[in-house]
Amino acid sequence: MKIRKVHRRKRYRYNVNRKALNRKHKSTGKIKDPFLKTLWEDRKKPRTNFKEMGLSVNPNKTIAIPNYRAERLKLTKFINGFVEEEMTEEELQPFKPKRGEVVGQLEELAKEKADSKLRLPKGVVQHLIYFLDKYQFNYKAMVVDRRNHDQWTWKQFRSKIKQFMSIPEQFNKYLLKKNLPINEKLPWPEYESDSEWK
Repeated sequence: MKIRKVHRRKRYRYNVNRKALNRKHKSTGKIKDPFLKTLWEDRKKPRTNFKEMGLSVNPNKTIAIPNYRAERLKLTKFINGFVEEEMTEEELQPFKPKRGEVVGQLEELAKEKADSKLRLPKGVVQHLIYFLDKYQFNYKAMVVDRRNHDQWTWKQFRSKIKQFMSIPEQFNKYLLKKNLPINEKLPWPEYESDSEWK
């Protein structure tokens, strides 16, 4: 039995703005980063733009998986005398991007953003302050406390308190409220060795 082909009637969509659609398909997208936007050259391809900045479009090609078989073949050819000329000095020199300062400045921006964004929610901070006031660094007692609604383990308490202590904006406020010394180790006994909880 022959399968019948379904012929759907073609309809022209009058409501579609084809000019805008083509522009959308051809565009490489908006560059949100203001620093990159100033250095981006529209007349160049995205690949060359990235290469000149010292960035990578495809990390799999930039840091390729080593092909040991190809390296061995090249070595055997070289030993047997098939490859006579060695690599030139230009090939041996590492590639230096034209706009190389971009990478350094982008890394600095990323560090600044990471430092400013790292903050604990207010509810978690208040929760931790309650436990710190009551038990100091006694994580075992924190686990048993009836206000441990989230059922955090002692390791979770320890990691969350260490994270809280690593954010100076939030932790220094707590220290000032309690009249404790800033940038000094707290005079509380610590219960953090793994062997204690076995």
